[in-house]
Amino acid sequence: MTPDAKDLLGRPLTDDERELLDLYRRLKDLSARTDLPPCVLFNAKEAMVKLWNAAVDLGLLYEEPRVD
Repeated sequence: MTPDAKDLLGRPLTDDERELLDLYRRLKDLSARTDLPPCVLFNAKEAMVKLWNAAVDLGLLYEEPRVD
């Protein structure tokens, strides 16, 4: 993520918002893997969706994770 990253309204991201997006993207990548035990995959997806909800509510992103 670039230092000049902005939210959907064009405001600069705070350090906390950057961390939230970083955690969301890391969990999204983890949730897309196929080599994980089912319990790990399920919980990674659940955590990712929780962070996705927060990021969307804050106007940080507008996407669907698509890691069914």
